[in-house]
Amino acid sequence: MKEKFIIQFSKFLSLIFHPLGMPMVIYLLVRWIDPYYIAPVEADYFVFLLLGINIIAPAVSIVIMIKFKMVSSIDLHDRKERWAPYLLVILYYLLSYGLLRYYGPTLPTEVFSFILSVIVSLLLSLTINFFWKISVHMLGQGGVFGSLISLSILHRADVSIIIIACLLMSALTGFSRLRLNAHTHQQVYAGFVLGMVCNLVILCGEWFI
Repeated sequence: MKEKFIIQFSKFLSLIFHPLGMPMVIYLLVRWIDPYYIAPVEADYFVFLLLGINIIAPAVSIVIMIKFKMVSSIDLHDRKERWAPYLLVILYYLLSYGLLRYYGPTLPTEVFSFILSVIVSLLLSLTINFFWKISVHMLGQGGVFGSLISLSILHRADVSIIIIACLLMSALTGFSRLRLNAHTHQQVYAGFVLGMVCNLVILCGEWFI
């Protein structure tokens, strides 16, 4: 009974901390705690709409793939099944970046750097996935952590409490992936480090194309 509860709890954690939702979490955190973030209200609506689409559209796409037996589950346990969903998510974010960069309202450069970091981390993760399975759940968690650290460095924002909460979220996510036998410890750590480094390097370097 106890083991069954732990497994169900781990599935719940994997769902609520799904990587598709992490970019929205990052944007909400930045919008909330960064006093240097200045953008018109209509810009926020535009970003929220795009990030919302980037949650719903890939999820619907994966459900369709499951229906047609292209993938076995939304968690994509099989490494060989991951390339198509990866490419779809990357495509959605490339389109979002283009819309924001060339057709969207005026936004802080950090927003473009943030979306670019998502694209780069997914491309690197996809490349690694051809040889070795890496935790995309932890990639998302590392992205949140790296974004918060970048925010602290760039704008001297006090994010200590939120960083602690972020680390707790990451620990719970890592626990869930391990308990579900979805990943090894190395895959969990590698995903977190990759997400963190991509966000740190790109956001602190203020890269945007």
